[in-house]
Amino acid sequence: MEFPATRRCPLVRTASDSGEGPWNELLGIIAPVDPVEDTAPAAFDVVTEDLFGDWPVDRVVAFALEDGIGERHPLLFVVDEHTLTDHGFPLVAADLRDEPGRTLRVAAAQLWSVQNDVSLHAVEFAVYADHAQLQPDRVFRGFG
Repeated sequence: MEFPATRRCPLVRTASDSGEGPWNELLGIIAPVDPVEDTAPAAFDVVTEDLFGDWPVDRVVAFALEDGIGERHPLLFVVDEHTLTDHGFPLVAADLRDEPGRTLRVAAAQLWSVQNDVSLHAVEFAVYADHAQLQPDRVFRGFG
């Protein structure tokens, strides 16, 4: 099995959502549709293949690293059961380059800042991960 090819950072879903409500709400936060253009300026590609159903996050990250995804993308995003049931939809962001395998939870509304800053080398992944570790719930919700 190979990790699916993507043009942008991959976002995979491991949770088996009984209803599409939370999933659609999450997508509305992380990939809002521009009403004029009727498009979403996604900074990631959703992996639609059902390859990772019920896999734990660490297994998905290890698989991505073994398959060399870090050569093409700096980050991997994972939507797990916790993401779809917790307030703020905290996704898992995994570093695939600087500290391969290091993860942090990031609130859906902050996904763009992490993705943009890390991809553009404006802020290191470790800065976000370290900040998240200082929060009571270990979720990055912004620097403010």
